[in-house]
Amino acid sequence: MLQYAVIGVGTLGKALIKRLMNKPSVEVMAFDNDIKEIEAIKNSVTQAMRIDSTQKEALEAIEINKFDAVIVTMGDDMMTSVLTALLLKELNVKNIIARYSDEKHKAILSMIGITNLVSPEESMGTHIAEQLEVGNSTLLYDLTEYHSIVEFKVSSDFAGKSLKELDLRKKYKINVVAIKKETTSILGNEKTVVDCTPDPDELLVENDILVIAGHDKDIEKLAKRMS
Repeated sequence: MLQYAVIGVGTLGKALIKRLMNKPSVEVMAFDNDIKEIEAIKNSVTQAMRIDSTQKEALEAIEINKFDAVIVTMGDDMMTSVLTALLLKELNVKNIIARYSDEKHKAILSMIGITNLVSPEESMGTHIAEQLEVGNSTLLYDLTEYHSIVEFKVSSDFAGKSLKELDLRKKYKINVVAIKKETTSILGNEKTVVDCTPDPDELLVENDILVIAGHDKDIEKLAKRMS
């Protein structure tokens, strides 16, 4: 079960929560300092709680670093946004996504080490959801509400085996779209090679990237197998 925290339940926060709650095996916790916003959203999320995200003790109390991703959606109050993001970094949150309201706000968030930044449009709720990691995979594109294309890093369990041997289509109803490999050119530069017609007999190498398509439930089963 993936757990996401959304800090700030404004327009963007609500759009994001709605999108995430449609995903299977996902829990969404909503946090805001405004009790009215919490009351309004509490029946639409796994859990909603009023907290002051600028207080380190409050974030520690909810074990914020245990979440698979934390999304800071408030943008109008730049100081609250920046202080929250800074505390998340201090608490070693592994995946932080933050909204910025203008270029100054963006620059400050970048300076404190936030690399996943999104602009203020309401539609970004969907964009953020599409960027979140699913287990050890990365969601690239939603084909439908319940079908996606994702990237999987080949684990040690799958390394040394061929696509034919793994038979992902039969076992997981998953289609392998491509394989991405990191290689070094003759000039010593690292580059990514994408094979869109992978040989079913070729042995996979650990840390190769499988680009796969399938139903979200089947992708989740494969994610558990590869984690």
